[in-house]
Amino acid sequence: MLYLSQLIKAKVKDSSDEEIGRVFDILIKQKAGIYSPLEFLIIKNKKNKYWVPFQYVENLGADSITLKTLWEKIPSFEQQSKDLLYLYHDILDQQIVDTEGVRIVRVNDLKVGVFQNKLSVLGIDVSFKGILRRLGLEKIDFLSLFKVYLIDWRKAQPIHGHLKVDTLAESLVKLHPADLANIVEKLNLNEGILLLKTLDKDTAGRVLEEIQPEIQKILVQKLGTEGSVDVVGKMSVDELVDLIQSLSPEEASSIIAKLPKDIKTQRVKKMLIYPEDTAGGMMTTEFISVQENFTVAETIETIKNKFGEFTFIHFVYVTDKEGKFLGVVSLRRLLVAEKQQTIKEIMHNFFNMPVATVEQDIKEVASIMTKYNLFSIAVVDERQKMLGIVTVDDLMRYFLPHA
Repeated sequence: MLYLSQLIKAKVKDSSDEEIGRVFDILIKQKAGIYSPLEFLIIKNKKNKYWVPFQYVENLGADSITLKTLWEKIPSFEQQSKDLLYLYHDILDQQIVDTEGVRIVRVNDLKVGVFQNKLSVLGIDVSFKGILRRLGLEKIDFLSLFKVYLIDWRKAQPIHGHLKVDTLAESLVKLHPADLANIVEKLNLNEGILLLKTLDKDTAGRVLEEIQPEIQKILVQKLGTEGSVDVVGKMSVDELVDLIQSLSPEEASSIIAKLPKDIKTQRVKKMLIYPEDTAGGMMTTEFISVQENFTVAETIETIKNKFGEFTFIHFVYVTDKEGKFLGVVSLRRLLVAEKQQTIKEIMHNFFNMPVATVEQDIKEVASIMTKYNLFSIAVVDERQKMLGIVTVDDLMRYFLPHA
């Protein structure tokens, strides 16, 4: 079992046993989901540095490396850097995203070995044992008190400026936005921004929603209006409103001005009118509504067509042509009803269903939802026109912002 720390500064000899120099670094091509083959051995002596392809390496040892042929027979290669990572200078001591354990760890050493007949990076040592090995103090652990803890190289991705954006995204996009948010929060500011930039705009928007408000605000300020508007524009309306309310008036105005001129932006502007601690300030305007003359079949088709637009669907809300709230139908009720039945026949009407007024204090709203065991509640104005809904998820983020 070999580690990078054992190879750095190891003597390099050619087939005649002539010493060429010592190992300065090793280059790899980074690609997600594979054990990265060792591409170039960088040798340094008093005069120069040399880039030697690993196809010319015969033996790899802890203290010395032997080449397959005479030094003068090895072609001269220019400095290699395009699409390559330096294991020692780029990866060692850097933070790594462990995509299996969904956490940030620091690289103390790297395990190398043969995989499919190629010398490759196999694992990442994140243990204290790796630090002892690098310091040459491994022998002091003669009782083996410290265990080696390796992370499979295929399950981790380095956060580094030299890493290609699409390489990182291939692995990270598979993680849940909440897990990605936790990772961003543990990185320093520049690394967190780099990670967000590797993601597509839709995913980045969902991740930003899950980040703690104070960090969310700092990230957006650091990105600036031009850099953040495409991402924040993918956030849900209520989350975007919360973010804008946390910014200075100048920053908020700048972002609003750059948002697309669509229905979503209109909803954001309307919600910004209401105080944060009211139903109007907390509500989301993303809900499914139908009229009472719709059939069950038509309503289910409406849900199918709009399903991708919403993250929270427990009820379908019933309104008249002017948008006045009339009642609700649960998804469960829809599933057991006959397809030809009308919504009017199966809905819970307004008189039997609690609602929240747009100016109502959010604590009162929470009390109503708790009393009636509601996952969401309709928010109406003084004319009973439905403006949005407050969900359990909204309440949790309000009362437990760091949970």
